Amino acid sequence: MTPISPRPPPRFWNIPIRKHRRNPADFDTVQLARASDGLTGSEIEAVFVESLYEGFDREAEPTDLDIARVLTEFVPLSKTMAEQITALRTWAKGRARFATSPAVSEPRLRKLAA
Repeated sequence: MTPISPRPPPRFWNIPIRKHRRNPADFDTVQLARASDGLTGSEIEAVFVESLYEGFDREAEPTDLDIARVLTEFVPLSKTMAEQITALRTWAKGRARFATSPAVSEPRLRKLAA
């Protein structure tokens, strides 16, 4: 549920593009990464799938413009479920461990000597 990063690296767009048998070189993945701040991997894939439909509707392959159009209309779960995510994070603090490394802004614990 946590975004993959504030701005996903361009290579994250390669996954759904290849999964749907398209060539990542046909897309500007650097620009796509800039335009997809805060999206999860599954949301990036959902955007790409929707852009496939946009292209198919015109009887053409999807373009960067199709993806950009879908991105402008797409509302990520981090926005639609913000209150629930905040409540879950509050509840989990002190009760659960992070699945990934904590963000840089969080205090780091000291390392124990072995």
